[in-house]
Amino acid sequence: MFSEAVRLTQQLVQIPTENPNGSERECSTFVENYLKELDNVNVTTQRVEEGRTNVIAKYKGNPSDLPPIVIIAHMDTVPVEGKWTVDPFGAEIVEGKLYGRGSCDMKSGLACALIMIKHISENNIPLNRDLYVIACVDEEGPYMKGVNALVDEQIIPNDALIIATEPTNATLSTVHKGTIWYEILVEGKSSHGGNAHLGADAAHAAAEIIVKLKEKVKKLPYDHDIFGKSTISIGTIGGGHKTNMVAGSCRIEVDFRLAPPLTKEEANPIVTSAVEEGCANVKGTQAKVQHYGWERPPIETDLNCPLIAPFEKAYLKVTGKELEKTGFPAYTDASMIGLRTGNRNILVFGPGHLDQAHVIDEFVEIAQIDLCTEVLTEMVLEAGTGSTSQ
Repeated sequence: MFSEAVRLTQQLVQIPTENPNGSERECSTFVENYLKELDNVNVTTQRVEEGRTNVIAKYKGNPSDLPPIVIIAHMDTVPVEGKWTVDPFGAEIVEGKLYGRGSCDMKSGLACALIMIKHISENNIPLNRDLYVIACVDEEGPYMKGVNALVDEQIIPNDALIIATEPTNATLSTVHKGTIWYEILVEGKSSHGGNAHLGADAAHAAAEIIVKLKEKVKKLPYDHDIFGKSTISIGTIGGGHKTNMVAGSCRIEVDFRLAPPLTKEEANPIVTSAVEEGCANVKGTQAKVQHYGWERPPIETDLNCPLIAPFEKAYLKVTGKELEKTGFPAYTDASMIGLRTGNRNILVFGPGHLDQAHVIDEFVEIAQIDLCTEVLTEMVLEAGTGSTSQ
């Protein structure tokens, strides 16, 4: 009843891979076994941590000087939280929508890549360049350990043309927002609530810091034509020990999303000054700021990226419409490769709308799974043979 890509997405969603509450072990094994069934595909693995393994598939093209195509998708998802109306690992399909944790972000994108390389393999299509499909771990973690392991061990060629099949609503993203996470540790002095004047309220100082952060970011002059303004949000906050005690400490995790042209060199002083000013408003408090994960600045694709034209031709062939160019308001494995190596031939294209990522009752439209699988396949044929299939 449903396409092979949709059924494969269901199978992947039914394998829990919550990060940090679980691991990708079972999913890695599933993907590895799936790929090993294909002819002319060399499958290797890379152990990143105990129970966490990247899977690398390579379809060898005819010898040439052309850079390889590397399609990368992560297997991990954020945790299941809140009250769902469907089984988060049931992969139910209702009215054209496939529900489940990771359905949108991004097991449907992984399924598209797997079905694409299966098509190339089954038809023994001669490509004029190598083709990789990589299933990666820990993309949702602060240190993105999976893709960094790939870079550290130089598994991805330096000249690779890289595509992350993240949820772009079947548009082509050519710019990434920057992402910097901060941990702010506020220290004060505990005291009895009846003698609050003897304490220094760290929770109050944290509140002042948050207000200053919001004010400063709101006043930034930059306004990107795709992303609009940079934003800052408070991911977690916690402190104090008891209702009738002045909070002696408080911890905040901050997510700063940088819209070009804002740089990390400009972003860091904004946070530092907000912390200093917030603590200055609450006598006796002080705070320490440190980065939580990688500092990830905005990254834009090279406008001469050799895969842009093949994507445009493939999309036009499949849909009869022009391919829309957008930006991706988060970081991906592709942009991390760009950050680490300087490679700017990085693109994002996949099924699902990012509005559905990380939410209760996450879903992906099954029509987009089929559309993106077909476009991705046609793009590889165009870029790897010079002509799309008939």
